[in-house]
Amino acid sequence: MTKQKPKILFIGPTPPPYSGPELSMQQFLDSETLNEAFHIKFLKTNFRTDNTKKGKLDFSMVKNFFSFFYKLIGLLLSFRPNCVYYPITPTQVGWIGRDVWTILLSKLFGAKIIIHLRGSHFKLNFKNFNAAIKKLVGFSLRRVDCGIVQAEYLKDQFQPFISEKNMSVLYQAMDTEEFSPNNETSIEKGKVLVMGHMTKAKGYTDILKIIPEICQQYPFVKFYFAGNIRSGERGVFYNQLTGEKILYEDPFEAENTILNSKFKDNYINLGIISGDNKMMHLRTADVFLTASYSEGFSRSLLEAMAVAKPIAYTPVGAHREVFKDTINGFSFTPGNLEEMRHALVNLFEDESQRLKIGETNRQYVVESFSVETIVNYFKNIISKTLAQ
Repeated sequence: MTKQKPKILFIGPTPPPYSGPELSMQQFLDSETLNEAFHIKFLKTNFRTDNTKKGKLDFSMVKNFFSFFYKLIGLLLSFRPNCVYYPITPTQVGWIGRDVWTILLSKLFGAKIIIHLRGSHFKLNFKNFNAAIKKLVGFSLRRVDCGIVQAEYLKDQFQPFISEKNMSVLYQAMDTEEFSPNNETSIEKGKVLVMGHMTKAKGYTDILKIIPEICQQYPFVKFYFAGNIRSGERGVFYNQLTGEKILYEDPFEAENTILNSKFKDNYINLGIISGDNKMMHLRTADVFLTASYSEGFSRSLLEAMAVAKPIAYTPVGAHREVFKDTINGFSFTPGNLEEMRHALVNLFEDESQRLKIGETNRQYVVESFSVETIVNYFKNIISKTLAQ
């Protein structure tokens, strides 16, 4: 008699939009390893395909709230999962709107619950939650069987509600065949590529401030930004290294300033890119830059490294424990403009160094962050949780 596979309900977002959480969930759902080990069903959470509208409270969000829980209860009744995997949000609105109730309903129907924090700022945000909501969130977290974070030092994100023995680390995964160098593609000297939301929390306004000084010294340098500009912040309010509150700056005003300066030709806004266009910009980039104030593990950073690019980066989230300064690139403190400028100068000064770092990065990603490697870790996490 064939042994029945454990039943796992995956809850989360899938593309579009083509951001880290959506792409990672799709990797898990497509994994032969996971589908061979478990009987998987999926409940999609995202109903918006535009990142600029995520997190906005409006009629469509209210409608989706009721639709989601109707589908969730239906699956819990009909599928009877042994385990529910659910990436949680870092915000008070997200917890009271969906996270608390998803956890409690899953437990009510007898499922083990695995939550996944794809970021590094829940603990800081939680301090400012409403007192009553804190109690409700804490109550739900105490019922969680396993918490996943993206770095070893982030294991304290859910203390005192989830003990460290019930915490696991799962790094970002990369398709190293899709994201690979192409020797037939020429690198554009001085092309600095930045990918992600163009907001203060992602360091966008900080980068714009150093463009005049960098391009005065290196006129051939051009900064390419791939992503969407959006006002406000949704989820990241603190410098993850220092704990200081991020002082908001309007990204549209910052862009307008650079476009009305003599360095306007050193700034290129690509908008949202994907597919072959995205790969072309990754492969032709000379340097990849990320200036985020908070991350779990930047997917775009790993994509650039897989394509053999040297990086200038902030040591936030997993970056501080998996990347080495001067080996994988040059790091700088979030918000420190002088350190960012110095990191870029170090890379611009030596072409052979850039190429060497890029080759090192490619090899490192292939050896440590392939999809199959990370999926096997994830499979073990699920199996361990089921065995508890």
